[in-house]
Amino acid sequence: MNPAPSVPASPEQEPEAPQRHLLRMAALAGWGVVLAVQAVQYIRQPTTANFIVTVGLAALFLLFLAHAVFMQVVRKRHWHRVAARLQGAAYLSEFHNLPNRNYVLAELRREMPRARALQSPFVLVQLSIENINDIRERRGDDFANRAVNALAEVLKRLTRSSDFLAHLGGAKFCVMLVECTLEQSFIYLKRVPGTIAVSDGHNVLDVPVTARVLQYDLEALYATDVLRDLEETLPLRRREPPRPDSLAA
Repeated sequence: MNPAPSVPASPEQEPEAPQRHLLRMAALAGWGVVLAVQAVQYIRQPTTANFIVTVGLAALFLLFLAHAVFMQVVRKRHWHRVAARLQGAAYLSEFHNLPNRNYVLAELRREMPRARALQSPFVLVQLSIENINDIRERRGDDFANRAVNALAEVLKRLTRSSDFLAHLGGAKFCVMLVECTLEQSFIYLKRVPGTIAVSDGHNVLDVPVTARVLQYDLEALYATDVLRDLEETLPLRRREPPRPDSLAA
């Protein structure tokens, strides 16, 4: 699978209430003043009692300082983990943790310049259950969800590690076949079944799978246009080679 697209850098640290920050700074300054006064007292009267008090105050000051630094580090790490999860969510679908539409667009923005530079096209394949809404009405949500899950599992098995599979939403999936022509994409399409067998608890029913194919024409500049062209391409009839008119305009 291609490396994940770069995402915006996470914030350096969690936003913190100004009052809390000021209180911590005031406490630290107070400890510093007390320690300084006691140190001056010890210099003036270097008695054993003053020495013990000075050492004790210094130890407490260092402990307070270490605790403040430790809490800052813990808070920063926690915020980085939260930020990473939030950023990951922007590129991952809740369905099977597959890359989502945002990922596809980011990958297109990276792959399109490379394809133009190397004159090496790639192919996008959309595979979907077109009548998923009718299936939900006639068979229920459980059956429809099983059908979408079954399609996802099939595509995960069939897609090479050098390509990638993404979830566009609903019952739509997208596969990018890198360094691939329209004709070569039929090798992949022949492996995708025309129907998915799904059980309703009593019978096994065949749910049809729709395929759309688009070869990047090395001219389009915007990822959104390429993805839109794919979704507007006429579906293929099963077991026929990709049509020349499915090329990007």
